[in-house]
Amino acid sequence: MRGTVEIDQSVTVLRANLSKTARVSEWADLMGYKCPKRFARMFLRHFETRPQKILESVRIKSITNQLRDGKWSNFEIARAHGIADEIALNKFVNYHLGFSPTALKRLREVELEEVMQGMETWERNRV
Repeated sequence: MRGTVEIDQSVTVLRANLSKTARVSEWADLMGYKCPKRFARMFLRHFETRPQKILESVRIKSITNQLRDGKWSNFEIARAHGIADEIALNKFVNYHLGFSPTALKRLREVELEEVMQGMETWERNRV
């Protein structure tokens, strides 16, 4: 059995493994936890927020950065984040931000900041 990674390193592990981590259970496995519920409890105790919120936040921010960078197709961005294809990427981004990937690319910086303020501010304050 491999050992567990310290819980305070969990967000770093997530960022390094976004393509393999679409669910909290996958994140827990990467961290070395046999039981995802135990990981979620430990995470909540340490960070005072649920791991699903952070997982969504990290994924959305990474997707948004890659979309605005313009170096990759929507399909490549989707696959890099463990999302099936560009249609699923569109649904994921639209659900969480209320914009399509194409609309996000076209937003001015000020408008994007307003959209991202709707996301959890936890990460800026805690990580």
